[in-house]
Amino acid sequence: MRDDKISRTQLMALLWAGVMAPAAELLPALLLPGAGKGAWLAVILAAPLVLAAGWLLGSLAGREGLAASTVGLLGRWAGGLVLLLYIVWGLFLLSVRLRLCAQRLLASGERDGALWFFLLSVAAVLLWMGRGKLPAFARAGQLFLTALLVTAGIVLGLSLFQARPERLLPLWWDEAGPVLQAALSAAGVMGWGLFLPFLMGEVRDQGENKNWHWLFWGLGGALLLAAAQAVILANLGAGLAGRLENPFFALAKSVGVEGAFQRVESVVTALWTFADLTMGGVLIFALQAMAAQLLPEKALPWTPWAAVLLGTAGALTLFPALGLAEEWNRRQIPAGNLILGFLLPALLWLGRKFFPGKGKDGISCRRKSE
Repeated sequence: MRDDKISRTQLMALLWAGVMAPAAELLPALLLPGAGKGAWLAVILAAPLVLAAGWLLGSLAGREGLAASTVGLLGRWAGGLVLLLYIVWGLFLLSVRLRLCAQRLLASGERDGALWFFLLSVAAVLLWMGRGKLPAFARAGQLFLTALLVTAGIVLGLSLFQARPERLLPLWWDEAGPVLQAALSAAGVMGWGLFLPFLMGEVRDQGENKNWHWLFWGLGGALLLAAAQAVILANLGAGLAGRLENPFFALAKSVGVEGAFQRVESVVTALWTFADLTMGGVLIFALQAMAAQLLPEKALPWTPWAAVLLGTAGALTLFPALGLAEEWNRRQIPAGNLILGFLLPALLWLGRKFFPGKGKDGISCRRKSE
């Protein structure tokens, strides 16, 4: 039925609503050591790589979704190993997202609190969302994206009055190399959305020519992120923004309207939980899609429970040192996203192109039963 599927618009809304969490945490601070005041330009230069990765993943996913197409291409055993690699990475990303969300909520309040309380609370909400239906989650994702864009628009719009364009320009030719290197890091940050193609089997309007659609959303999202980085740099400058852990949330501290509202950083930080929930939900539904290719059908209802429990356990045990989750989020995760979101799909695409025959037993257990 039509109501059992989601639209491409909803899929892309989930993408950018989820990516706004790591983007707010990492950009432009991650890019500044190399690109300097050209950090905003690095995000624009990352757009072609992000679009290429999106095209590769979408081409591989087709109408069945990336999990089913991977098993169909490589066979049950080799395809299952590839899916297992994505499952491990997805659980790790879920652990990082839970930990960082809890840390941000803890830091935003002025009262005493415990990290584990916020972490378990977010995990409980994710479990409730993951046990529901994907169309309902997609509709919630659209609302979350709207709230996030309105909030970011208010913060950045009010900050324009304090912006200084000379902090962005001029850019010299000898800065081109560092900016291009920083573009890889920017693409890795946007690579948090690499698990969306696993949901392609639940998209209803795939039969139509929608190339313009993903191009509009992909390029438009990258340009909006670049514009946000430009406003942050024009306000804070490359030096100050590079010393801050989260320049966007630091910028929110200076936003206020005399006689109306002031010091809205706690509200902005709390609202950004919508982005964490969206990305966490995407990971859980993607893990369910992969589990459907590897586990018997009777075990599938327990997949959200297993994903949330393992993600929560990882968040509590993998990052005992203060700041370890931030370090992984800043250094290793963008590189891993590039490998699993671009390099590995490129190899799979080349394999399908030059070796078009299906692998042995290249269909899922569920399709065999049909």
